[in-house]
Amino acid sequence: MHRLLKTTVALGLLSSSLHAQLAITEAHSSQSTNGTVALKNDWWELTNFGSQAIDLTGFRFNDSTGGLTASVIQLDAVTIAPGESIVLLEQSATTGLPSAADFRSWWGAGLSAPVQIVTYSTNSIGLGSGGDSLFLWDAVTTNATASLAQVDFPAATPGVTFSFDPATGAFGYLSTNGFGGAFPAADGGDVGSPGTTTGPIPLAITQPPKDVTADPGTAAVFNVGFNGMPRPRFQWQRNGINLPGALGATLTVSNVSTALLGEYRVILDNGLTQVVSPAAQLRLAVQPVAPQVSVAPTNQTILLGGTASFTATASGVPQPTLTWRFNGVPIPGETNVTLTLTNVTVASAGEYVVTARNSVGTVSAPATLVIQEKPQLRITEVHNASTETTDPDFGRRLGTLLARAECACPAPEVARVQALAFAQQDWWEVTSFDAVPISLKGWRFDDNSARLASAITLTNDVTIRPGESIILVERLTPEQFRAWWGTNELPAGLQIITYSGSGIGLSSGGDALRLWDAVTTLDANTVAAVDFPAAEAGISYNYDPMTGIFGAPSQLGTNGVYQAPGSIDTELNTTYKNWGSPGRIRAGNIAPPLLTPQLTVRRDGDNLVITCTAQAQRTYRLQTSGNLTTPNWTVRGDSQKPATDGSITFTIPLDATLTFQALRVIAE
Repeated sequence: MHRLLKTTVALGLLSSSLHAQLAITEAHSSQSTNGTVALKNDWWELTNFGSQAIDLTGFRFNDSTGGLTASVIQLDAVTIAPGESIVLLEQSATTGLPSAADFRSWWGAGLSAPVQIVTYSTNSIGLGSGGDSLFLWDAVTTNATASLAQVDFPAATPGVTFSFDPATGAFGYLSTNGFGGAFPAADGGDVGSPGTTTGPIPLAITQPPKDVTADPGTAAVFNVGFNGMPRPRFQWQRNGINLPGALGATLTVSNVSTALLGEYRVILDNGLTQVVSPAAQLRLAVQPVAPQVSVAPTNQTILLGGTASFTATASGVPQPTLTWRFNGVPIPGETNVTLTLTNVTVASAGEYVVTARNSVGTVSAPATLVIQEKPQLRITEVHNASTETTDPDFGRRLGTLLARAECACPAPEVARVQALAFAQQDWWEVTSFDAVPISLKGWRFDDNSARLASAITLTNDVTIRPGESIILVERLTPEQFRAWWGTNELPAGLQIITYSGSGIGLSSGGDALRLWDAVTTLDANTVAAVDFPAAEAGISYNYDPMTGIFGAPSQLGTNGVYQAPGSIDTELNTTYKNWGSPGRIRAGNIAPPLLTPQLTVRRDGDNLVITCTAQAQRTYRLQTSGNLTTPNWTVRGDSQKPATDGSITFTIPLDATLTFQALRVIAE
């Protein structure tokens, strides 16, 4: 019994060695239609490079579209002799054409008489002219990856077969008439060498595997270069032991660790020859290192509705992976170095923690996100100097006014201070609709390029008060601006900020203004923004405090608009159109900006008392909601409309029917 077992194993090894001597040596995937023989089809060639006949009964083959089951072709009783090349010809399942005789007629006298032509029928296997593959299996294997022979070939050249390179054995070599037994078909339309094969080509390693040094946790790749026909099978070993499934010309060792270090070699066997590569070493680059945070996320303060972006990087061996948490809860799918939050809400505020993790450790770094309500600042007027009507005496006239104001000189001596003359410049107005003072130091603005990178930064220690309007003017001093627009006409205490910078001039063909706070880092996170078309000469674009809409041209006598005194030439009895209302949004009977009410809440016995700031002639309503997620607001009590600025009070009883999660005061 023991002897029989040994004999069976030996026969199995012999059979495997015999089968390895088979090779696919030619394929015709795009036959010509130029010849006279109409019955043409795909065919391929199988060669036995061994010294013994091989019974192919039950052997199976397929193209790239199937495996061992889908449309696989199984051979009937076929034997391939030592050194023989046979042709396998595709035949129509319905007509039975072309036949072996048709094939011989096609290739004519160049085809050797003894060549076996084996036909097969299928409606599914057709060698693609755009590129395809062929696989051959024995009669018993159930593993589709354990093919005896396999070739891949690219898009075909019509009328030319694919063979193998006679120097290396690599498949995909285009047949050439007169080389390697190739000849033209009888009608001259095709070139190939059906039934004729050169070789074998000695098996040899041309490029042995190279040593690899890899970081822990990464992948190491070994390759072997070779020549030979039949093409070999591969078996990779580590420290002399076969690696299961390592049966290709390339070996990838994943997740390198100390346990996987050692010598790697590959055995090549084509049934005729067996060669073994020199050993290649796999080494660790360095010892494992616990993660360290290289760049930690930074605390951020973002305006409500804006975009926040946290960035973190970590180092370690192996390279750490990153995860993010918000208030202790993992954020699904966030494993990148940057965490971006768009359209932030009050619920987005909190602690964001990045965790770097590898096989030897974990480290975390926190950052806090603070959400600020967007300050209620609006751009309320824009005056584009590039559209001014030509005023040749503007500089002289305004220089004279300034000179007289500064030195009280007689008219003849005014000429020596003409350096004070100036030209009209762009200016614009920003107004606070907020209830608290806001520092504008560090705030930035730009025209229609709308980029923080090109914005002008306000370096002044200036604070805008609730309801206040401030003028920002290009290049002019506050004194020059007042000389232009009239000291008596401008509101007392009007703040005028001078700015300068390249590329910020407002275009006469239409332009825009964008205003950012001092902390945002994203172009889209503006506090205020306006766009305006081409302007009429000398007329600013204004804001209607009653409708809250910006963009209408200023009209004399409306919303505080007046003629700039600096554009009135009394000596020449000429007026150059300069209409605007700088700083005058609250002048005269213009309604002041609507400010956000500021609330305080206290309990007084069985009542809840809500006190809020209020403006004269504005209507205020108290509302409550029982749901913060999707609030449905309910009015509580009567509305109030105070006659003067100050504060108002709402009182609601605390009884069993009063249930709410939030309250607010609406001002109109």
